[in-house]
Amino acid sequence: MRVPFMFRMGWSRQACAKQGFVKTGAHGKWSGGTTMSTKWFLAAAALAATGACAHAHEHEGVAEVADHPDKLVRAETGESVENPFHPIRLLLSSEESAGAVTIYEFILPPGSPGSPPHTHTHEDEYFYVTSGTLDVLSNGEVLRLNPGDFAALNRGHAHMFWNGSDGETELVMMTTGSSFEAFMESVSPRLAEAKPESAEAVGAVIGQLAAEHGITISMEMMPEEAAPYYAPPE
Repeated sequence: MRVPFMFRMGWSRQACAKQGFVKTGAHGKWSGGTTMSTKWFLAAAALAATGACAHAHEHEGVAEVADHPDKLVRAETGESVENPFHPIRLLLSSEESAGAVTIYEFILPPGSPGSPPHTHTHEDEYFYVTSGTLDVLSNGEVLRLNPGDFAALNRGHAHMFWNGSDGETELVMMTTGSSFEAFMESVSPRLAEAKPESAEAVGAVIGQLAAEHGITISMEMMPEEAAPYYAPPE
């Protein structure tokens, strides 16, 4: 049975219930057209970022917490991540969260790809849409997320996302651990080194790099409605 995110960070079920994240004896899950409470996502991200629970452990009755400073990222600031598909802003690195999470802002232009169908081995992935709409493949179903909607896309389950609308989409994206961050940092350098000369060659390079970080790309799972946004340029 999978362990909920806050419990994997070291929270007890009682502590989570006290904070209002879950009801004692149960925890929420996102599926179909049901939207997870944004309080869960934002509070969990904030607490993980400050390290209040991440990497804390008991030693002779004393809780030891990783020492790292607070961080404030103003709008229009932060580190840009080189990416061949869409603008990405790094809000919080795994190092800054003591290895707990990495948090990004994604901006998808109108009618643009986000990711191909893929499955994570090492991390869970969370989306919170702040503006525009986001199309997501999850559990074999295509869903459209609107501002304020949240999705938990967990390891071991294939998923993908794209912007199938005629407007820009902005979202906050969080992954657990540091493996995905290492993958993202490696994409542009690997492409510069390989110098692929076609869209297919670019896909092959990224697919190999993804596999090295425990991410399996499965293009055969591409839904018909997403395919036009991933077609090679004419």
